[in-house]
Amino acid sequence: MQLDYRILWFDDQQQAIRPFVDRVSGIISRLGFEPRIELRIITADVADPLSGLPAQSNVDLVLMDWKLGGDHDGADLARRLRRSFHHTDIIFYSSEPAKTLRELIFKQDIDGVFCCNREHLGDRASGIIQGQLQRILDLNHMRGIVMAATSDLDQGMVSCLEVVQKIVYSDDGAGFAASVAEQVAGSLRKKADEIEILGKKGKVAKLLREPAFGPALRLQILREEVAKLADRVTEPHLIEHLSSYHEEVITPRNDFAHRKAEIKDGKLILEGRDQALDQESMKALRLRLLKHSDNLQGLLTLLGDLANVAGEPKLAEQIAAVEAVVSNAVDAAATPNLHAPKTPR
Repeated sequence: MQLDYRILWFDDQQQAIRPFVDRVSGIISRLGFEPRIELRIITADVADPLSGLPAQSNVDLVLMDWKLGGDHDGADLARRLRRSFHHTDIIFYSSEPAKTLRELIFKQDIDGVFCCNREHLGDRASGIIQGQLQRILDLNHMRGIVMAATSDLDQGMVSCLEVVQKIVYSDDGAGFAASVAEQVAGSLRKKADEIEILGKKGKVAKLLREPAFGPALRLQILREEVAKLADRVTEPHLIEHLSSYHEEVITPRNDFAHRKAEIKDGKLILEGRDQALDQESMKALRLRLLKHSDNLQGLLTLLGDLANVAGEPKLAEQIAAVEAVVSNAVDAAATPNLHAPKTPR
């Protein structure tokens, strides 16, 4: 699930805009997301305010002031920006009335631009951000429904097997159990043989991505290995925080994947659990995921520093690339596409 919310912000007065930036950051944080705001201060010495733009997929919202330094026109910049940011919402603001700004945008012949007076910038940004993030939460809710349905189907297959064995076998299932055990054990032995061959051949990359090398075992081995670096770690909390990863990340993920949702005393809960699934509990879970994402990024930075000290610049570059990936997603497989083209109404 993508937990960053990214804003590209154009203004010419860094101090004047700072209270608005802080307010918007607070709104995003309170919703359980990480604010990533790139503030571009456009002064007279800036030749092209749109140079080195990030990819559209890395921006959720653009905020554009009208009158920028050096006679840069925000309305013209919004038109140029729209050429590459086809589906990104833009807030166009100024000290002028919103009606004046809408006329300027109309002359530029661009869509998807919200106009507001600077005085109302915080409220306008808050409404748009909350609307976008609610769509993300709605998409994740649908994923939860699909995951729950899949879990129910799995349980249905188990029930079918239980019924079938009672019809086919007359020995209270002893024969069926022996047959299942033999096949499961055979499958595991075959997989074990394949994994041992990978080990003998030194295929580290394949081993680390082997489905049988599950998250709990990965965590266990990671903790064991980074503990060997304890005497070289200046921030021991990066290692210590791994101790709560299983409880705060792996267990909830397994619960959502394998436990059936049910209504109990008017609350939605997972079978065998007591905590209700509501907005507050989901926000708390997102915040925990963000914490572990930040911790993992810190650990990667530390490992990159150690690689440089050891004279391994290429390894440090590889680690930096992984850190960039981690900074953009906590669970890439569950990332909703906020930037997909909007469905026409």
